[in-house]
Amino acid sequence: MNNNFILGTAGHIDHGKSSLIKVLTGIETDRLEEEKKRGISIVLGYADMRFPSGISAGIVDVPGHAKFIKTMVSGSTGMDGVLLVIAADDGIMAQTKEHMLILKLLGIRLVIPVITKTDAVSSEILAKRESEVKQFLKAYGYEKYSSNIFKVSTKSGKGIEELKENIEKIIQEYNSLPQYNKIYNPTKVFLPIDRIISSKGFGTILAGTLKYGTFKVNDEIQIMPQGITARVKSIESHNKPVDKAFKSMRISLNVPSVKKENVKFGYVISEKNSLIASDTVLTKVFYDFENKKDLKSHINLMFMTGTLSVAGKIIVFNHEKKIKPGEYSYALFKLNGEIASVTGEKFIIRDIGAGKTIGGGTIIDSSADYEYSEIFNESYEKIISDNANDAVYGFIEIFQPVNLESIYKKFNLNLSDFFDVIERLKKDGKIITDKKNRHAFTSDFYNKGKKILTGIIEKDKKIYGKTELFNVFTESINAENIYKEAYKTADIVFDILINDLLSEKYLSYDSTGNIIPKGFEAVKEAGADIPPEYADAAKKIEDLLISNGNSVPDYGEIERKLAMPRKTLNYILSLMLKSSKIVKVKHDMYYLREQIDFIKLKLDAFFDKNEKLEPKDIKEIAEVSRKYAIPLLEYFDGIGYTVKKGEYRIKK
Repeated sequence: MNNNFILGTAGHIDHGKSSLIKVLTGIETDRLEEEKKRGISIVLGYADMRFPSGISAGIVDVPGHAKFIKTMVSGSTGMDGVLLVIAADDGIMAQTKEHMLILKLLGIRLVIPVITKTDAVSSEILAKRESEVKQFLKAYGYEKYSSNIFKVSTKSGKGIEELKENIEKIIQEYNSLPQYNKIYNPTKVFLPIDRIISSKGFGTILAGTLKYGTFKVNDEIQIMPQGITARVKSIESHNKPVDKAFKSMRISLNVPSVKKENVKFGYVISEKNSLIASDTVLTKVFYDFENKKDLKSHINLMFMTGTLSVAGKIIVFNHEKKIKPGEYSYALFKLNGEIASVTGEKFIIRDIGAGKTIGGGTIIDSSADYEYSEIFNESYEKIISDNANDAVYGFIEIFQPVNLESIYKKFNLNLSDFFDVIERLKKDGKIITDKKNRHAFTSDFYNKGKKILTGIIEKDKKIYGKTELFNVFTESINAENIYKEAYKTADIVFDILINDLLSEKYLSYDSTGNIIPKGFEAVKEAGADIPPEYADAAKKIEDLLISNGNSVPDYGEIERKLAMPRKTLNYILSLMLKSSKIVKVKHDMYYLREQIDFIKLKLDAFFDKNEKLEPKDIKEIAEVSRKYAIPLLEYFDGIGYTVKKGEYRIKK
């Protein structure tokens, strides 16, 4: 069980939150002169409590004034529970309600209700306040905490010791609840920054609540969305040095290599290359029932998540393009700046003009650079569920075939735990990956693809004789293009399917290395030359390939411009490949042999003077854009002319 716990405060201005923390911990959380002078909290305050059981509770004291809701939301990041403070003389006030809504939207499950200033009212009024607080807790779904409302006076000390003892018991009981422990725990390092300090002799110090994960001194971290990398020189928690930081710890990191001016509140610390920076976020939003009008698309709102606040527009994803009070909807936020977050993180939305909280919800996809489709609603629910296997599977369903690294960067598990989930899904027969575990797709997706591919082959068997079918199928040219047109999938799935069909002996290799359907044998070609009836068409293909220098047209463009039947085009391309008139650089990209030979001559000259070949170099040598440069580099790697070394190539 994790002995670290973050306990925050919530409640209206001047209800005694900071005074309560002081008598509980002996620590003054109001640090600024203005705070002490005015008697209100303006910035976040911090303290800690240590209990005999070994539990260490970090206390986050948040301001209660309406002007400082942004600070309150920042302070709520990483809270495991909250002390809900209500003054006996005032009762439930405007900020009490808004704080409670924010806590619920942020997913805070534990609430400890405390009525303060009990010495300022009569016993009758105190009883009335207690009844009001019970109803208030029930209204926001915290009924189980309404039976134990603590009544204290920070002036006389009445009820303080009882509250201290019960805080420890409540935390212990909460941590042992089955419904709490069954939820999978995010493990990716995720530390939203809420304090930035420059200390003479130490350099930059970044502080916040470690929401997930663990790391230690000398670990390399990355500050997102800027992508700044740094090594942790030292870590402190409540002014004491520690070697390692764990979930739910208030910590300060000394990162002297980072300039203070390059970091902002709301940035996130995580492991290197584990997050994505994005300004489009797919979410599930709840629009509070107390709102008076519908929330429509394209409204400007304030989006708050972690310790960050950023304005942006909401795009509502439902048929009505609006959300009624008390309803949920999927929605995309187009933000005015990039953020870095993970699946499952909570957020708040505020009406900028009215200056009030109107709703909030859960981040589904922290980098949603695609169009919404309601056919994926079930997948979205899986992604934000309490089951890690379902959550990862939901992502794969939407993006398949998907690069697993891209999902990992959006998800809230560390790399090891993420791939443990991948292995469980493979073991359960739910997904398939390539040999290097880089790409994945569902078994249903695979089976559908297999059915389509074998259907194409069986159909062609009935239409064509053995000789003609062999000619159009050789080197998988026909099958590959028809299959991809029908199934809109990527090379990785096609390659796995072909290998599986070869293993099942549905397909086989002939004596020349071509892939053919079972029972079909290679028929000797009349020769390497192009048959006369196809010579004109082949000449047109050659002319097209050199019509724009080395920026050759792709397969689709060749097909459109020549307007010939696809099977005929595939057959002619196969003949041109066999006769070495053309070279296949990519599945849909062909060059004349003379073009490739000339590029190779220029590469020879380049390597006479240089050791390393970078993408920018091949762009200059071949006089092409990156669209062509990368396939050309990969082609020369494939034929053994060059070898890739990180971001550059050397001649083999």
